[in-house]
Amino acid sequence: MFWRVMYEIFIIMLVITYAILLFADFSNHPLLTDELMDKVDTGLIILLIVEYLFRLWRAKDKRKFVFANWFDLIAMIPLDSYLYLARIMRVLRLVRIVRASPFLLGIIRSGPMRQVFGVVTIIMLWSSTAIYLLEYGVNENIKSFPDALWWSIVTTTTVGYGDISPVTAGGRIMATILMITGIGMLGALTANFATHWTETHESKSQEKDRLTEEIKKQAIANIQQIENLTEREYETLKESVDLLYRRTRKKGEE
Repeated sequence: MFWRVMYEIFIIMLVITYAILLFADFSNHPLLTDELMDKVDTGLIILLIVEYLFRLWRAKDKRKFVFANWFDLIAMIPLDSYLYLARIMRVLRLVRIVRASPFLLGIIRSGPMRQVFGVVTIIMLWSSTAIYLLEYGVNENIKSFPDALWWSIVTTTTVGYGDISPVTAGGRIMATILMITGIGMLGALTANFATHWTETHESKSQEKDRLTEEIKKQAIANIQQIENLTEREYETLKESVDLLYRRTRKKGEE
């Protein structure tokens, strides 16, 4: 359980980092360069190859696994040297590492999470558009729509950096609305995140527990009629007991 959670956190951090690099402006930055991005892509390709080979090794039907995971093979193609394909391949890799995270993939598929994100997105776009129309040309700190969007995010989260503040009456009314609703929006968002995280990881544990209980019941039933077991059934019983022992030991270590 511990290592699964650590792996999940690593994948989430990797997704965020790679998404930032994917949409970053490398033109006037001393550290973020095309050479750095090439090294990141190379490292990511190696990681995807190792992860793919590990899953292929564990797959029972390897032929079926290869056909079912054709998208993974495309995402690993190193065509970044061709500029017209570099961005496409990087987006494919971003989608691939998102698919590696049950938590992030569950967010995309979850109806309640989509509803929460939808409400938050609508309010963000509404407030950003309103503050841009009210403050542009009047407020020297709002020179573009991204500035207005940044202000909406900062105000909604009640962080209040102070780098951008409204100067018009309409802008201040918008700020008041966002500050009042921001706490509730954040509460709903974080609550849904926490619930989804718990359900994602507990469902796996519950599924394993149910399987363990089924194996245990079957083993007990076989032990009760051990004198009637065939040689094959007896070997299966020994394998079941060994599996139960390893499962319970592993659960205790977690």
